[in-house]
Amino acid sequence: MEQVIDLYLPPEATVKLDIKGILDEEKLLRLHPHWFVEELEPQDTYIQASLRDYDTENEFALGLRLDCSSPPENSADCEVVFSIQLFQYGVKEIVFYVDGGSTTRVRISYVDDTPQQQLVDDVLLWVRGIQEYLRLYISATPRTLFFRVLMNRMVLQMNPSQRKICLMIARFTVVEIVVILAIVLGYVIFGQ
Repeated sequence: MEQVIDLYLPPEATVKLDIKGILDEEKLLRLHPHWFVEELEPQDTYIQASLRDYDTENEFALGLRLDCSSPPENSADCEVVFSIQLFQYGVKEIVFYVDGGSTTRVRISYVDDTPQQQLVDDVLLWVRGIQEYLRLYISATPRTLFFRVLMNRMVLQMNPSQRKICLMIARFTVVEIVVILAIVLGYVIFGQ
């Protein structure tokens, strides 16, 4: 079975991205918001990873190879940006491509004709994580530069439970700042 998803990324910017400079196999695995990367073992042409799912606590292994030089397979009017080949998982390949110069899409090729819904949801979650990460590299505004540094230096170094704790602390900090500002404004306005 194959599934095609529109990424809503500008195709002209997506083609110009230096994927090899932006992504590697380990970073791709860490872009899934629920996977703990337990162990990575480099093989000849791919990387073998032992993973644990944060939601289901299932432990599993998969092989992954990032290919940035794949030629277009089925169509002369599509340009492959990069592809991810997976081994020992329910997915054969995930191909990111520009379809006819009009839109950036992803084609997911499953091993089975009717994959389990959990696998489909898991892969869609992973593709959305990759999509949002690539979105940071499409433009070079101060906002995207800040979030690039934040993602690369902090977020991708953490496991999913550490990310949740950091997000919770950040939310509490924002609430604290709002409360302190409300108290100071209330004192200035009503205290005089």
